[in-house]
Amino acid sequence: MSAKQYKARSVQKRYRENRDGHIAVVTALVGLPLLLMVSIALDLGNASAKRANIRAGADAAALASVIPANLSDDERAAFAKRAFVENYFGKEKVDLAVKATREQVDIEAHIQVPTLLSSMIGKDHIDVRERSSAIVTRADVVCVLALDPKGDRAIEFLDNAKFNSPECSVQANSTSSLAINSEVVTPPVAKSFCTSGVSRGRFSPLVKHACTPIVDPYANLIPPADGPCLDMTALGIKGGRVINNTVLIPGTYCGSLTIDGTNITMLPGTYIMKDKSLWIKNGSQLTGKGVTIAFKGQNAIVEIESGSSVDLTGPATGPYKGLVFYQTKEGLRANHNLPSSTSTIIGGSSLKLTGTAYFPTQKLVITSDKPVAAQAPATALIAYNLQFGGQSVTEIHVDHETAGLPPLLPRSDEGARLIE
Repeated sequence: MSAKQYKARSVQKRYRENRDGHIAVVTALVGLPLLLMVSIALDLGNASAKRANIRAGADAAALASVIPANLSDDERAAFAKRAFVENYFGKEKVDLAVKATREQVDIEAHIQVPTLLSSMIGKDHIDVRERSSAIVTRADVVCVLALDPKGDRAIEFLDNAKFNSPECSVQANSTSSLAINSEVVTPPVAKSFCTSGVSRGRFSPLVKHACTPIVDPYANLIPPADGPCLDMTALGIKGGRVINNTVLIPGTYCGSLTIDGTNITMLPGTYIMKDKSLWIKNGSQLTGKGVTIAFKGQNAIVEIESGSSVDLTGPATGPYKGLVFYQTKEGLRANHNLPSSTSTIIGGSSLKLTGTAYFPTQKLVITSDKPVAAQAPATALIAYNLQFGGQSVTEIHVDHETAGLPPLLPRSDEGARLIE
C-alpha cells in the first residue's frame, strides 16, 4: 500500500468515526427546501384569502351598481368603484377595471400579494385577479303599481281588507314619507313591496324603500280613435240600461251604460266609453273575452257593485293586448288635480278580471261589504293611486299562460343577478 493510499483511508476512517456536526449538515441540506415549501404554502393560502376578499367586493359592487336606472354609464362605473371600496377590506392597492351599461356591469380586480420567502426563488409577489359581472333582471312582475310621483297614501290597505299576491310585487312610485300605508290587522302579502318613498304599517315581507320608480308601461300607447256613436236603441238599450240576454258590440258608446241584467255578453273588440261611465249593478251578469274597455274623458269611470258576476278577459293580440280596462288621458281638463276621478270595484259573488286594469290618472278603489275573494289567473292593477278596503279579499296571480295572454307588464328592474 502506498503512502497516499494509506493517508486517504485514514481520513475516511476518521470521517466515519467522527459524527459531530452531521445533524447540522443534514438540517442545512433538508431544512431550507422544507422552509421554502412551507413558505410557498403560506403564500398560496394568503393569496387564496385575498382572492376571496376581492371577489366578495367585486360581486357586491357589480350587484349594487347595475340596479339604479337613473345613472349614465360613467356614473354607474363610478358608483361601482365606490361600492367596491366599501366592501373590500384588504390593505393592498387594487387595480379596478369597470365596464358599465344599463343592462350589465363587468368588474375586474387585480392585486399583487407580497410573498414571504418565495422571493429567494425569484417570486416576490403573487398576481391575483378576479372578475364579476351582474345583469339587470326583470322576471319580477309588478302586479300592483301606483304612478303618483309624490303623494301620500299612493297605495293603502284599510279596514279589514286582506291582500295576497305571492307571485308578484307591489310598488308605489311616490317619494312621500307615507307612500304606502297599511292599517289592517292582517299584513298584506306580496312577493315584494317597494316604494320610492317610505312606508308605514306592517307588511310581509318588509317594504323596500328608495326604489327606482317604474316607468308607466302604457304611457306611449296610442288610444283608439273615436268612431260614430252607436245607436243604443238598435242594440235594445233604453236609457242606457242593458237588460237580460243583451249582446254588446265593439264601438263608441256616447252614453253611460248600466249593466242591469243577466247573460249579458260583450263580443271581442275595443269598447270606447266616451266621457261616460260603465255601471255594473248588483245581481247583474257580464262576460266577455278578447275585450278592451277604453274610458275617455273626465267622467269616464267604472263602477262594479257587490253581488254582480263579472268575467272579462283582455285580448291576447293587437295594440291593446292584455288590457281589459284602459283609461286614456284624452279629454281631461288642463291642469286638473290628480287623481282626476275615482273608479270603484266592489268584490261580488264572482269577480274575475283577467288582464290589466289601467287607470293612470284615476284612483282605483277595491272594496267589498263581505269577505269574497276576487280571483283570476292573471291580473295587474295600475292606477294613479290605489286603495284596498272594506271586507275585500284580493288574490292576485300572474299566470299569463293559463290566462291565454302575453306576459303582464310592468316588470321590475329592482333585481340583479351575477353571471360571472
